[in-house]
Amino acid sequence: MSLEYRRDSAATKRRQAQLGTVVRSVLRSYPWLGYYQGFHELALTFLSVFGSERPAIEASKMVALFFVRDAMASNLDHVLQQLQLLYVLLKAISPEIHDLLVELEVPPFFAISWVLTWFAHDLDDFQSICRIFDFLIVSPPMQVVYMAAAMLKRNEGDILAYERDFADVHTGLSKLPLKVKEKGWRDIIDDSYHLQADYPATKLQHMGSCHLPRLSVVNTFEATWMRLDPVRPLAFTSLVPCKSGQHPLALVASSAAAPRSASNSKENRMARVIDLTDTAQKARNLALQHKWPLVVATVASATMLMYAWLFMQQLQIHT
Repeated sequence: MSLEYRRDSAATKRRQAQLGTVVRSVLRSYPWLGYYQGFHELALTFLSVFGSERPAIEASKMVALFFVRDAMASNLDHVLQQLQLLYVLLKAISPEIHDLLVELEVPPFFAISWVLTWFAHDLDDFQSICRIFDFLIVSPPMQVVYMAAAMLKRNEGDILAYERDFADVHTGLSKLPLKVKEKGWRDIIDDSYHLQADYPATKLQHMGSCHLPRLSVVNTFEATWMRLDPVRPLAFTSLVPCKSGQHPLALVASSAAAPRSASNSKENRMARVIDLTDTAQKARNLALQHKWPLVVATVASATMLMYAWLFMQQLQIHT
């Protein structure tokens, strides 16, 4: 919360009432989403930027559905999986930090508030928070994990100088964002952008043998958020199945516990859309890698996308 509201008690109460309205509106619109400690930090940032409830509600809804949905399930298990991927990334870009954390058996809990609140909980500088949010809302959902890795890498010398003690290392890492100046966040954002390009989420999952569920927000980003058309907004349930008011990850868990009776269920068709979309991109990249004619690369990807479009018609995404 900005210093203006901290000093003015009347303004604080007014903003708290507005914040409650924003959070309740999101949860009432999508009852299968569960509140987690820290979601209000995201909503408060939008409220502070927009200055009124309505745009803050819409922005919070989009972030809840397409960026932090995994955290709004019945538990934080899949967020912790994303944090395990932070360690996979650190092993690739900073083996020294990775080995230190493994040696002292430091779990990635020091970074959980970074991921859940997009660093809003850990920073006092509102301009830096806004800069981070500007970047994350135009990036894949796991980009904040890449930012965490970039920040750790840029402070590698300080981290390796910590006392070889669990408490000292955990405390030092938890307070690390406060030591980053505004210009430092620009460099971290730039570094994280290149890290995401070099180690995309699918690659990290394979590198660490830590696979997020198919309907995780990380694995459905391309098939959901990237397909939204502002001219013809789509119902979320047309993009990711939600039956009987259940979170998509709850559907994944129930499907693992019991076999499906109908193989052409909406969930399976959505999964096939995602697979076909990924296959189309891989086909195009393979064709370009081997320097095949551009027309061949285009046809290879267009064919798969045509099948994906047909499945999307069955899902009534365009109605």
